[in-house]
Order: sequence, then C-alpha cells, then structure tokens
Amino acid sequence: MKPKNLKLSGWGPYKGQVEVDFTKLEDRGLFLITGPTGAGKTTIFDAIAYALYGNMSGGMREKNSVRSDFADGDTATFVELVMQHGGKEYRVVRNPEYMRPKKKKGGKSAYTKEKENAVLYLPEGKTVEGSSEVNRKMQEILVLDYRQFKQISMIAQGEFAKLLVASPAEKTRIFREIFSTSIYDSFAGVLKGRSGELYKRIMECRNKMDEDIHMLQMGEEGRKERIAGLTEKGVPPCPGGDSNAGGNSNVVVVIEALEEEEGRYKAMLAKAEKEYSAYEKELSALAERISRAERNNENLKKLEELRGQKEALLEGKGKMDEAEAELKMARKASSLREEYVNCKNAGDLLQAMERKVEQHRKELEAYGRKQEELKEFYEKRDAIKASYELLVSYEEMKKQLEESGRWMKKKKAELERLQRQYMDQEEEAGRKKRAFETADLAYKRAVVGIVARQIKEGMPCPVCGSLSHPHVAKTAEEVPDEEGLQRLQKSYEKERERLMELHGKAAACKGEAESRRAQETEWEEQIKGLEEERSRLPEEIKRITETMSGKEYEEILNKYHTYRVQIGEKEKQIAKDREEQSSQKEKLQRLEGIFISGYEAAGFASREEYERALRPSGEMEKAEKEIKEYYARLQAVDGRIASLEEETKGKEKEDTAGLKAMYEEKRACRQQQLEVLNVQNHNLQETVKIRKSLKEKAKRLEGLEKEYGIVKDLDNMASGNNARRLVFEQYVLAGYFEEILRAANLRLEKMTGGRYELSRIEEVGDGRVKDNLEMQVLDYYTGKMRPVKTLSGGECFKASLALALGMSDVIQGYSGGIRADTLFIDEGFGALDGESLEQACQTLMSLTEKDRLIGIISHVPELSEKIEKQIVVKKTNVGSEVEVVV
Repeated sequence: MKPKNLKLSGWGPYKGQVEVDFTKLEDRGLFLITGPTGAGKTTIFDAIAYALYGNMSGGMREKNSVRSDFADGDTATFVELVMQHGGKEYRVVRNPEYMRPKKKKGGKSAYTKEKENAVLYLPEGKTVEGSSEVNRKMQEILVLDYRQFKQISMIAQGEFAKLLVASPAEKTRIFREIFSTSIYDSFAGVLKGRSGELYKRIMECRNKMDEDIHMLQMGEEGRKERIAGLTEKGVPPCPGGDSNAGGNSNVVVVIEALEEEEGRYKAMLAKAEKEYSAYEKELSALAERISRAERNNENLKKLEELRGQKEALLEGKGKMDEAEAELKMARKASSLREEYVNCKNAGDLLQAMERKVEQHRKELEAYGRKQEELKEFYEKRDAIKASYELLVSYEEMKKQLEESGRWMKKKKAELERLQRQYMDQEEEAGRKKRAFETADLAYKRAVVGIVARQIKEGMPCPVCGSLSHPHVAKTAEEVPDEEGLQRLQKSYEKERERLMELHGKAAACKGEAESRRAQETEWEEQIKGLEEERSRLPEEIKRITETMSGKEYEEILNKYHTYRVQIGEKEKQIAKDREEQSSQKEKLQRLEGIFISGYEAAGFASREEYERALRPSGEMEKAEKEIKEYYARLQAVDGRIASLEEETKGKEKEDTAGLKAMYEEKRACRQQQLEVLNVQNHNLQETVKIRKSLKEKAKRLEGLEKEYGIVKDLDNMASGNNARRLVFEQYVLAGYFEEILRAANLRLEKMTGGRYELSRIEEVGDGRVKDNLEMQVLDYYTGKMRPVKTLSGGECFKASLALALGMSDVIQGYSGGIRADTLFIDEGFGALDGESLEQACQTLMSLTEKDRLIGIISHVPELSEKIEKQIVVKKTNVGSEVEVVV
C-alpha cells in the first residue's frame, strides 16, 4: 500500500481542510515529517491508520476525540485517503462520531451527533459503505488486519523501546498476539485438563472398587470371615506406585473367591425353592376347597336376592303399561312434526316482521324530529355562510395588525440601537480623524528632519550633495514616520466607512418602520369597515356565528342532509316490509289449514291435545329404551333364578372358618420359607453383581491407567515439567524470537559499527519461572554479555529500531509473503549523536530499495539537513498548516 493523497478536514490541530500530496515524494525513498511539538505531525499517521482501519496509530489517542477545537461549526470532520495497491487505485473517506451544531432555533445553538461512517471507492467503480463493511473489505484488499499493519508498516510514537525492555512475560503476551500462538498454550491446557480428568476417573474407579469390597464385608457372617483375609490389601494405589502389580493380583483373588461363593449360594437356593414348592401345592388344594364352599354360600344368598328383585319388578307393571300408551300417541304426533314446525315458524316470522315494521316507523319519526330541529339552520344557510366569511376576514385583519405591532416594537428597538451605535461611531471616527490630522501636521513640519534621519556618513546629501555631514538636522522624538502616518490614515478611513455603514442601516430601518405604519393605518380602516358591516347583520345570524365555529355549522348542515336521506330510505324500507308482511300472512293461513287437517285425521281433538302428546325425539327414544330394559330385566331375573335353583338343588350353607384357619397356618409356614429363599437369592445376586462390577472396573482401571501414563507424559512435556523447564508455547515463541533477533542484528550491526549483537538467554535464572524470552546484548568491545537495560539512551534507540524493523520483516514473512511498500516511524531520533544519526539514516535508506517509501516523524534539526524530501507542519494560533517540500 502506498498513499497518493491525504485530505484532513476539521481534524486535530487542522482547522479547515488540508491536503498532503504524497506523489511529490515520488514512489520510493526516505521522507521526513517535521514541525514543532504539538503541530500535528503524528496526526498525519493517525489519519492514514484511521482511513484504512477506523483506528488510530498509537494507543494514547481515541478516534471520538479528534474533532478540531479550531474548526468552525459548519466544517465537517473527516479524512480522505487515495492509495495505490497491487497496481490499482482506491479511495476511502471516513468520519468519526462527533457533535456538530444544528441550525439555530429560537436564538439558541443546538447540537446533534454525526454518526461514524466510511465509504470505499473501488477501481471498478463500485462502492462499499459502512464502517464494519469497509474494515472487512480493506483487510481483504491489504491482506493485513489493523494489528498486523501497526506491527509491519507503522511504528507508533512511544512504542520503540516497549519490546526491548519488556519482561519475558510481557514479551510472551506481545508475541502471542502477533504470531497467534495462544493455540499452543490452549493445547497445553487441554493436556493438563485431560490428565487431571483421567486421574480423577482413576481415583473414582478405585474408590468404587473399595466400596464393592466393603459391601462384601457387610454380608452374612460366614462370607465375612471368608472374604476378610482377601480384602486386607484393598485396591492397588495410583498408577506408578510399587504396589500396583500386587494390588491387581489381590483383586483377581477376590474375584475367584466370589465365583466359589456363587456355587455355594446356587445349591442352597435350589434346596429352598424345593421346600417352598411343597407348601405352594398344599395351599393351592386348601384354597380350592374354601373357594367351592364360598361359591355355594354365595349362590344361595344371590338366589334370595333375585327373588326379591322379581317381586319389585312385578309391582311396577302398571306404570309400564301407561308409558307404552303415551309412547304410542307420541309416535302419532311425531308423524306431523314437520307440518307443526312449519306452521309455528311461519307464525314466529310474521310476529318478527310486525316488530320490524314498528321499529322502522319509530326510527322514521325520530329522523323527522331531528330534521325539523335543524331546518332553520338549513333555510338561512346563505346568510350564515356570508357572516362566517365576514368574521374570518375580520379576525385575519386583526391578527395581521397585532403581528405588525410586535414587528414595529422590534424595529423601534433596532432603530434606537443603530442610533446609539452611530453616535458612538461618530465620536470614534472624530477621535481617529483628529489623531491623523495632528500626526500629518507634525510630519509635514518635520519633513526635513525625517530626510536627515535617513542620511548616513559617506552617502551624498539629497540637498547639497556633500559626502560629509557634521551637523545633521534633528527631529522631535514624537514625530511619526511615513508608515505610522499611513496606519493612522487607514484607521481613520476604516472608522469613517463603518460610520457610513451604520448611517445607511439606520436610514433603512427608519424607512421600513414608516412604510409599515402606513400599512397599519390602511388595515385599521378596513377593520372599521368590517365591524360596521357585522353590526348590520340580524341578531339571530350573529348569535349563530358567535356560539359555534364554521366547522361546527358545516357539521349541522351535513347532519340535515343525512337525516333527509335517511328519511327517504326508511319510507322505502317500511313499504317493502309491509309487502313482505302481507305475503307472510297468506303463507301462514295455508300452512295452518294443512296442519289442522293432519292432526284431526290422526285422532287429536285440538291443537292443545296434539302439543301435549308431542315429545322430543330423544325423550321418545329414552321411554322406548326404558320399556325394553324393564322387560329385559324381568326376563333376565327369571332366567338367573331358574339357573341358581338348579345349581343349589339339595345343597345347604357351609361353615368356612375352620378351612381358613388351616390355610393361614400353612401360609405362615410358606412365608417363612419364602424369606429363607429371598435371603439365599439376595446373597447370590449380590455376589454375582459385586463380582461382575469388580471385573468390569478392574478392566476399565487398566485402560485408564494406560491412557493416563501417556497423557501425563505429554502434559509434563508441554507444561514445562521437564529437565529444561521449557513450556510448549515458549518453545514455539523462542523460534520466532530468534528469527526476529537475527533480522534485527543485520541492522544493529550497521548502526553500531559492529559493536553490539542481540541474543536470547537460553538458561532460566529463576527455577520458578518458565518464560524463556529474556534478552541480552553481546558487546564486542569487551567480549562480554550484559543486560539490554544497561544500554545508553542512544544505544537503546538503535537496538529498539533494529528490533522493530526485524520484527516487521519476520511478520511479513509469516503473513503469506505480504510486502509493506510504505513504512512509518514516529519520533525517537532525539537521543542519537551525529554519527549514530547518520548510521540510522543509512539503515533506513537501505530499506527504500524495491520501491519502498519510508516516512519519519521527528523535530530533530539534523534530520532536516540529511533528508531532502519533507512534509513541513506549521503551527499557528488558529490551527496548523501542511507543506510538501522536495
């Protein structure tokens, strides 16, 4: 990326719009940005960084505080950068978020927030808008993010020595961010977490095995004694202990003993099951005898109950006969249900029509009354409307007159102010005129003395031509020179022009006021005429216009027309309803004739008798169902009585108490045997469960111990628990660091005349620390290593610059072959002597090969002499200015 042109507007110390034309610096070489402190040199770098990425070049400045305090309210704050990259030209315009004045309202200044925005103009004519969108597109074009750009292309102010004197831990943080090595630290963390997790799982498995063995000791007394000798050693210790093999053998012995216990419990369980089955057979035979006796007793009891139910059913036979007769008549009435419903519906509809006609008639009368109430307003509508128009004209004329009065009041105040200013200015102009005339008179009187003041020894006299001037004429000390006289004259003429300007304004103001007063007189006459015309209106018209507004009157007229329309519609509706009512009466008479013929033919004497016989279909179905159920129950009771009489023939009620007592005695014996059976089965299941559990856990423990051994070795290696105390991430960072030092030493050798060489301290001094990024310097004058903090200020700057340039080269190499066509360096050269400054410049000049452009910010005077191409920033009390000098 190479900048071609940069525009700044209302930015930092720059009041208005300034432009930096980088094309004058050509496409390669070294250039200097110079100027006094605070003039705005670094602001140029800030603007380039903000245009590209929406961020400032240094860490001390914020993008929302860059608006210039010198800028006028209507001056926008933005930066525009035209750059060349990959043979194509791009233009980007950005503005930060800042407060700008609104248009003034009510004499007060209001402010509004200008939101941050960015627009990128691409070579093919397309545009990208929005801060986030432009940031993404710019990173895609440059193949650099903001952090990489700062490290490769822009070394900001105050960051030269940060890496040189940083602690190993701080270097680790810096390089981790630059080279994205946090993945290695995360990997070491994953290993540590995995190791801890495996250790926890091993201990959990071992604890569970201890619990299983402990459960064996809580069983029956015989098993307790048999297992006690086998469980004294317990479960083997954590992997890596001496007792690992012995412990595992102990678990195998316990498992074999449990298999022997299973066989013993299976034999005991088979014997208990045989004894339990014998009790089951005896109880089954007794239960069958008790069941037969209870069933016989129950049948005898049921027979007596059924005989009672039959007597109750026969008592309700008469009621069932009546229900059958009513159902017969209901069925006849149901055959005429359709004619009955049609006739009833027709009558209901006729009544609804009569109610509807009555309702419409009442509504018609209401509309008529309302129309009559508004009739007077409608008949006098022309006169009333004319009165409203007269009232509107009157009120508008009065409003104009009131507004004019307020305007005249302001004009009067303005005229008085202009008159006071004119009197003050007239006095000031007179004072300046007297001062000028006094000075002019003194100048004319002392003109000879003024000429004599300019004569020097050896120069010819303008009067006599002599080269010797023993007695030069003297002038008064207070006599002004020609330049001072001209200043007094210009001052007087300026005050006189101001006086004439005020005179013109006052005259114009007075003319406007007189013109407006004449207009007011004309309006007052018109108002008087309107008042007379209103006084001649009839009282009833005046009353209407005074008690309601024109809009309210228009609403009354609209209501009148609405009522008239509604009356016509209601009259038509009533006529239509009466025709429908007459037709419905004829239909009802025809349907009633059909229905009467039908119920008389069915045997009903009257309509009332028919309606008494009529039943809902559900009620008829229910009655028919009850009748059927009655006869079905009676038949079922007869059948059940006959069956039970046959079944209990020759049998009597039996006593079951003795049989039940014998059954309970046998059941108690069976229960005791069941408990023995359950104990034996529980012992067997528990033994099988614990054996399987121990076997599964022993197998799982073996796998976990094997995996833990591998993971723990990797964890120790990655976390620095090794002979060299080298952490995995530190190992990777040390490789990057040594590459940076090799690249830095190429420049440092030239800048120090081959005296110094930087290197990494491989041995860690503090055994508790695992950071391996400490740096030292080899002094070839003494042949000894020493800490970098012992370097002088100038030497420290050289080392810092070499380190920064070396880091820029390495980062470029690890960023996909990205090349920085432009490099910006901010300050730091003030600590160098003449020789060191020359060496630093030569080193930077060597970087300008292959069309690289390098910019340096500094106010060191010697650099201005060594670097011809310069961007000069000039500081003034109204903002800074920029000039490109080649």
